[in-house]
Amino acid sequence: MKLPGSDTRAIWMLALFVATQLADGALTAAGVAQFGMQIEGNPLIHFAAEGAGFGATLVIAKLFAVSCATLLYAQARHLTLAVLTLAYVIGAIVPWTIVLASS
Repeated sequence: MKLPGSDTRAIWMLALFVATQLADGALTAAGVAQFGMQIEGNPLIHFAAEGAGFGATLVIAKLFAVSCATLLYAQARHLTLAVLTLAYVIGAIVPWTIVLASS
């Protein structure tokens, strides 16, 4: 399957999303290890981590995100997947990088 009007295979969009999720998970884990659970900005993750533990919650959240992205890919919703990937970069990767680099 290819992106419309492009020779780029759409699977790369899914792979980029997965890589972004892995990076976000690693940066989140580093941030929580360094600053404690109060640094986590997602209230759902924070709440679930209280019951299931932070590590399990983070893994489940990332697996859920990748599962949803796989469904989007299967339905040829590549633009949606691209927008979500960009949103994660801007809303999670960049802020975590700034916080961790400045500490």
